[in-house]
Amino acid sequence: MNAHIVFGLFALYVAAISLSLVLVGRQDAVLALLRRFWGRTRGYSLYFIANVALPILICILCLGWGVRQYDARIVTNTFTHPLQLNVETYRHFMHMLKKEPGPDVLGVVYGA
Repeated sequence: MNAHIVFGLFALYVAAISLSLVLVGRQDAVLALLRRFWGRTRGYSLYFIANVALPILICILCLGWGVRQYDARIVTNTFTHPLQLNVETYRHFMHMLKKEPGPDVLGVVYGA
């Protein structure tokens, strides 16, 4: 996945979380400080611009740029060569995995 698309989705996530915190009525320290310093209307406006509107703008720009640069031919052309299996290599691996038969321990069947 393109890095611009991932960054755009992250910006959308940040904007959604910030907006949901304001709509639910929970304040973080930044919003409380802005409201105390600038007043209720300007504090909410500055918080909205910095934590909701700017991430949404970044989301739109990054998603647009990522979709514009996305090339599906890169994904589809990775398997241009047919799959060829070398059976002799796998036979060699099977010989390496064979274990020596261990001593029979009095004919006990484990797990029964």
